[in-house]
Amino acid sequence: MATRAEKLQTVISELTRGNPDIIGTAVISADGLMIFSRLPAGIDEERASAAISALQSIVERVSEQVALGKLNYLILLTDKGGSILYAGKKASLVVLMSPKAKIGLLIMDVKDAVDKLKDLLD
Repeated sequence: MATRAEKLQTVISELTRGNPDIIGTAVISADGLMIFSRLPAGIDEERASAAISALQSIVERVSEQVALGKLNYLILLTDKGGSILYAGKKASLVVLMSPKAKIGLLIMDVKDAVDKLKDLLD
């Protein structure tokens, strides 16, 4: 039986191999701590996890204030790419994408990975 770390590594490896638009991944605890990452060179893991955790917290508060309900996922698009954050209770999956990413396909791939990691994220 695979450990949680092995399962996480396997699922993330399958995700990144299956979609060339993915340029980085991370799993961040609800407390903002990095659990797993495959981020591009030059990205500070601690700063990235803190910033992503803060962004998630702000978006969750906004969602509550405007009565939109619970955050499922967040898409951030920039001129240099973007990211998708799938929010879990215990941890969240963050996927960084290239600027030319096919977002619909990426969302489907990430949802499949989230389903496989449900026990680790929720």
